Amino acid sequence: MSQPLIRLDNLTVRIGSGDGAVRPVDGVSFEIHRGETFALLGESGCGKSMTALAMLRLLPQPAGRITGGHVYLDGEDLTALPEVEMRRVRGRRIAMIFQEPMTSLNPVLTIGDQIGETLRQHHRLTGRAARERVLELLDAVGIPDVKRRQAEYPHQLSGGMKQRVMIAIALAGEPDLLIADEPTTALDVTIQAQVLELLQRLQRDTHMAILLISHDLGIVAGMAERVAVMYAGQLVEEATRNRFYAEARHPYSRRLFESLPDVGKRDHALATIPGFVPHLDREFSGCRFADRCDRVWDYCRSHAPSWNLGSERHHVRCHLADPSVPAPASVVKERTPSRHADSAEAAGGTLLDVRDLQLHFPIHRGVFKRVVGHVHAVDGVSLAIPQGRTLALVGESGCGKTTVGKAILQLLRPTAGSVRFDDIELTRLSGKRLRRRRRDFQFIFQDPYSSMNPRMRVGDIVEEGMIVQGIGGSRAERRRRVAELFSQVGLSAEQVQRYPHEFSGGQRQRICIARALAVDPRLVICDEPTSALDVSVQAQILNLLKHLQIRLGLSYLFITHNLSVVAYLADRVAVMYLGRIVEEGPVAEVLEHPRHPYTQALLSAVPRIEAGGERRVIRLEGELPSPASPPRGCHFHPRCPAVMPACRESYPGESGDGDHRVRCFLYPPDTAGRQTAR
Repeated sequence: MSQPLIRLDNLTVRIGSGDGAVRPVDGVSFEIHRGETFALLGESGCGKSMTALAMLRLLPQPAGRITGGHVYLDGEDLTALPEVEMRRVRGRRIAMIFQEPMTSLNPVLTIGDQIGETLRQHHRLTGRAARERVLELLDAVGIPDVKRRQAEYPHQLSGGMKQRVMIAIALAGEPDLLIADEPTTALDVTIQAQVLELLQRLQRDTHMAILLISHDLGIVAGMAERVAVMYAGQLVEEATRNRFYAEARHPYSRRLFESLPDVGKRDHALATIPGFVPHLDREFSGCRFADRCDRVWDYCRSHAPSWNLGSERHHVRCHLADPSVPAPASVVKERTPSRHADSAEAAGGTLLDVRDLQLHFPIHRGVFKRVVGHVHAVDGVSLAIPQGRTLALVGESGCGKTTVGKAILQLLRPTAGSVRFDDIELTRLSGKRLRRRRRDFQFIFQDPYSSMNPRMRVGDIVEEGMIVQGIGGSRAERRRRVAELFSQVGLSAEQVQRYPHEFSGGQRQRICIARALAVDPRLVICDEPTSALDVSVQAQILNLLKHLQIRLGLSYLFITHNLSVVAYLADRVAVMYLGRIVEEGPVAEVLEHPRHPYTQALLSAVPRIEAGGERRVIRLEGELPSPASPPRGCHFHPRCPAVMPACRESYPGESGDGDHRVRCFLYPPDTAGRQTAR
């Protein structure tokens, strides 16, 4: 085999000094060849990003340092280079795309200037030659209208465009290795598919290698040739993609697969990984995964497993993979996933009935702030949720999903339409009457940390709603209720005295769920509650929501763009595009037989975990139109692969069989079938 482009040999990193030093990378070895995509998988806190930063020698200063091992680039030891030489490597030989483009781009420099900076640094390009190269790079990453866009600032671009600009900056140096650190985490599935397709095309054209850092098994399945799983600073498994997806061997890897939601697991609780990644400020005597492993035995806690080589270069760091270590029979046998308890009762009558909901925001201009137009954020939405059932609302960012949720709860007053909750018209309530009803419906926000007061203890945060609604009697009774709620969501009563910053992301989301439950609601609107969580923590939250629904008869409006979560949790799904619902029906029917071209595109863009599986992605051209000036006719027609003349003239009426409805000219009224768009 040819010499690898880059090779890590027992790389070790320390942050801090003395006994309290953190060991985020502890003896990591792997190699990447030219033209290859190597994926690094694992939960947050496992050391993936720190490994990448160590390769570039960009560790936190002054505390971070490489204390052992080597990083070889084409045989040259990067750990031995002086800083002035490393500056020639960064951006030129090795480039990096960071997870959050907005924090990586300079807000006061134009896009063209930021790309030009790399060209000046590594290729000495200036003037007209640099400007022409900037336009070429923007065109290569799929930015439309490059002459206009290169003069714009980061805040003027969508999330997908900002990520493309980051890729253009990385490519400006013509690197041999591109490190992509969670490059699509915050993107919709359609934009995510475009970015991943772009990376693959650029890799074919330039033959560069890619180190893909991710916790998304579906993305890795479609991108990587080899996969390594990292846990607590060490690699615990490495194999070819096909081998890994066909036969993951480490208990941690297998648990990650079992944590993934899908329609086939609806009747069962998702497998979870109890506890958290251990703190890396201590020495380990045994297996680092032992405290969370469901196949642990005493030997694991006292003996560190070796790096075992199986067939087809399949490495595993586990005693179960070591033929010289006999495992107890009770540890080896397979575990059976637990079933959800049956619901105490069938779905009740309609709890929430929304009809023709509209929310238009005025656009003010001029000295006198005259109204010159409106943003049609929500433009005629109708939906219904029975007692004890879940309706999922899906669509791209900017389509109006969150605004619908806030308008239903009257956090934003609708412009028109009806919102009936338990046969009471909420749009007509105000003041005290509306505040009294707020105990019946609650909101779980996407970012749990920003929705909590950082100066309040979490017990007080959960109790606050009870005080406002006059629930719970005395303070002692409310405190007992808070302790019960913490136990209900899987937290201990001792944690009520802590502050929000003392909890992990998954724990903070559990606190927000406890806060919502404190006032005994009947409807909970969940706005992307798992979008920023690792797959293992996501499984815990989904299990909790399903358990609470069965036990308490809760109804959910679940706002998300994760269709795997929809398949597992929801009973019905509504697909939203530019302020309007374009398709709605039972979750299995919509996901298996999508009718609207937009729904078909969303589903085609969802990454699959089948080993080496090919999928046809329906690529949506362009960006989501502005709700301030929606296209005439069908709002989707500028991006639709099945557009017809009628689509440009008028908005389609509703058609379907009563249970599965769609708004598309491909289906004449009341004759919609299961055919797909031609």
